[in-house]
Amino acid sequence: MDKTDRRKARDAWKERKADWAIMAVRIGDGVWLKLVSDPAAFERRMGFTMRTGSAPLPDMAEAYHVVGTVEIELVERLDPELSDMARDTEAEARMAHWKEVLGAKVF
Repeated sequence: MDKTDRRKARDAWKERKADWAIMAVRIGDGVWLKLVSDPAAFERRMGFTMRTGSAPLPDMAEAYHVVGTVEIELVERLDPELSDMARDTEAEARMAHWKEVLGAKVF
């Protein structure tokens, strides 16, 4: 890959649209929710983080130590056409909804 190709790839990456979604991390009986802009990257990052023993929350680390497995699922994708303010408002409402439905914690 030459310099021009790298520059084009970098520019394309910078111009990509965010894919806002609510993700659930399930470890044993515990469920944690997170709003993310790139679900695929979040899934890879969380899997790596948990396997290397550097969980973002102590209770996640404890649950993973006991169970040894983690499931990451996309719970809901937000409308990509929403403005930043509308997305924040919608995300807050949807996170509250899923928190109650799943009995989850938000991180």
